[in-house]
Amino acid sequence: MNLRACFLTLLLASLCLPGQGWASESVVFRQSERLQGQPLRIVSLEDITTEMLLSLGIVPVGVGGLESYQSQGRPLGERLEGSVSLGTSQQPNLERLVRLEPDLVIGTSSLHSGLFERLDSLAPTLLYRVAMTPSKRDAIEQGADMLRHLARLTGREAKAEQVLSNLDRSIAEGRRVARLAGVEGKPLAVLYPLPDQGLFIVSNEQTLVVSLANRLGGSNPWPLRDGATIHQRIEVHELARIPDLHLMFIGDFRGNAMFESPLWRALPVARNHDAGFLPSRYWSFGGPLSARILMQQMTALIREQWGSGTLSEN
Repeated sequence: MNLRACFLTLLLASLCLPGQGWASESVVFRQSERLQGQPLRIVSLEDITTEMLLSLGIVPVGVGGLESYQSQGRPLGERLEGSVSLGTSQQPNLERLVRLEPDLVIGTSSLHSGLFERLDSLAPTLLYRVAMTPSKRDAIEQGADMLRHLARLTGREAKAEQVLSNLDRSIAEGRRVARLAGVEGKPLAVLYPLPDQGLFIVSNEQTLVVSLANRLGGSNPWPLRDGATIHQRIEVHELARIPDLHLMFIGDFRGNAMFESPLWRALPVARNHDAGFLPSRYWSFGGPLSARILMQQMTALIREQWGSGTLSEN
């Protein structure tokens, strides 16, 4: 190997090191040059990074959006009782952050790209890439990539693989149940109702809940792929235009007046009992733990609402 080839090999290898400012992994948006492996005191500024840490058995010393994380019932929120609240994810309290003397601050490109220089001046900082940009890799795959990257950084690779293996089993079970229930190949959508307005929110293909619904093998009748748009609204009459439509509603709106109205009951999807409710209150972003919880809820809904096979997940 000549000198030029040796240099290029060493250069490419160096780009994979945790301490470099520009990481080779696409999951990393930006990171500090002084980033070191195996940090002990970690601050999380976003729900998805908080979940990632908790899933690896790491309790962050400080959390942006702590109150909302717990109030929404997100995974393992009870473990944050000893964490310091840093205000909202969008506007974290930097004075409190500095007092915690963290080894690492973790955020996301969607919320903290404009704060990177300021955060970097206070502590080693890592921003993960979270966006609605169209991609062949859905939110589930991107979440797995993010978890594996964080696991390598913190020495928790075995724990990450356990979490991802559990998710894979839940997805496989959901797909099996959907196939046996006759949902596979049918129009299938997950919507968030706005009952007072008679509207429904459709989510981007790169959101967690749509990525999960797509894994069930249905066909999304309202695919939203614009990277600049997370949600759009549709009117109730649009539900009548899709033959053999199957619907899952985020948030337990069961018993809401809209779903008891003559208008709703006249829709084919209501007459055919092809709509059901998911108890989860979050749906746009989340890590593998959120994904598994949502998939289990979807699987349970399919069993109860549309029937399926007899085997159940352990």
